[in-house]
Amino acid sequence: MLKMSTRGLYGIKALYELARRPGEEPVTIREISERHGLPVPFLEQVLNRLKRGGLVESRRGTNGGYRLSRAPEDITLGDAVRALEGPIALCDCLQREGGNPKSNRAEGCVTSEIYRRLGHEVERAFDSVTLRDLAAREPGDVPTGKC
Repeated sequence: MLKMSTRGLYGIKALYELARRPGEEPVTIREISERHGLPVPFLEQVLNRLKRGGLVESRRGTNGGYRLSRAPEDITLGDAVRALEGPIALCDCLQREGGNPKSNRAEGCVTSEIYRRLGHEVERAFDSVTLRDLAAREPGDVPTGKC
C-alpha cells in the first residue's frame, strides 16, 4: 500500500492552517496542535523541516510562531511533500544513490519504467494543488487526527 508518512500528513495540516491566515500574525504550534489534535514535539520537527525546505518562516518571542514564506498560491502540495518526504518515487530503484544522477539502480529493472510513469503522475497531481486551493476548503472538510 502506498501512503504518506505521519510527518507528511502532519506537515500538510500545518500548512493548511498557515495558508488559511496569509499575511496575518504568525500561527503558534499550540494553535495548530489543538486544532488538529497533533503532538507538539513532533509538530515542531515537522515545521523545522518545512522551514529548512523554504516553505515557512518563524518568528520567536511573545508574538512568535510560523507563517508561509510565500503566498499560498505559490506553494503546491508537491513542494510540501518533497520538503517533508524527499523526492517522489514509487520504488527504491528510482532513487538516485548518494545524490549522483548517473548512479541509477533502475537499469535492467523490468518494472522501473512503469513506476517512473506512475510517479510522474503522482507528482503532477501533487503539483496541481496549491495551498490556496487547500485553504479554500471548509474546515469541516479537513479531518482532525492523523489523516
